[in-house]
Amino acid sequence: TVFRCVVAGECTEEAGKPIFMHVVANQGWGYGLLYCITMLFMTFGLFNVIVAIFVENVIAGAKFNEQIKKHNRLKDQKLFEDKTAELVMLIHSHERRMCIEKGQPNGTRHTQQIDSWSNDVDMEITPELFEKLRQDKRFHSILLDLDIADEDQFDLFDTLDVDGSGTIDLPELLEGIAKLRGDPRRSDVVAVGLILRSMQAELQE
Repeated sequence: TVFRCVVAGECTEEAGKPIFMHVVANQGWGYGLLYCITMLFMTFGLFNVIVAIFVENVIAGAKFNEQIKKHNRLKDQKLFEDKTAELVMLIHSHERRMCIEKGQPNGTRHTQQIDSWSNDVDMEITPELFEKLRQDKRFHSILLDLDIADEDQFDLFDTLDVDGSGTIDLPELLEGIAKLRGDPRRSDVVAVGLILRSMQAELQE
């Protein structure tokens, strides 16, 4: 009867009398208290544990599916090419707007050649232009689509400016974005260590 009450929620005897009243009347208040403690433990203890385990498994499954989707996105070269092309066109749009604001309606050589602009390795992004890009929601959206985390976007200009020239050219932009995609990998740390070891060996020679 207690099992039926705890598991199925049917806490009455065959005659319809509540089990609690039956226990108190026949066994005393001590057993009635024990019955209440048992019900509280099963209701708020064991069942909550079962629900927590279920929710944890659901969340773990959702995270696993998201990891698979992210892995597929990182392997999708077509996605990377499309998003970088969209990014280049967005940069071109902001550059042309800045030229017009500065009284240069014709723009630079890059703004005059929109069809071949993405192939021009001499393109340079200044800190002023990059700050304009950071304020554009489309720029932020493209970086998120490329799996570049929000925390990596705050100092993105300094990260991409690998030669310390104060500007970012097209190879630096594309290579840097490709390296920043996804979660930090062990290979990245190992690569830095190998480069430092190689530089140390050259300095010693």
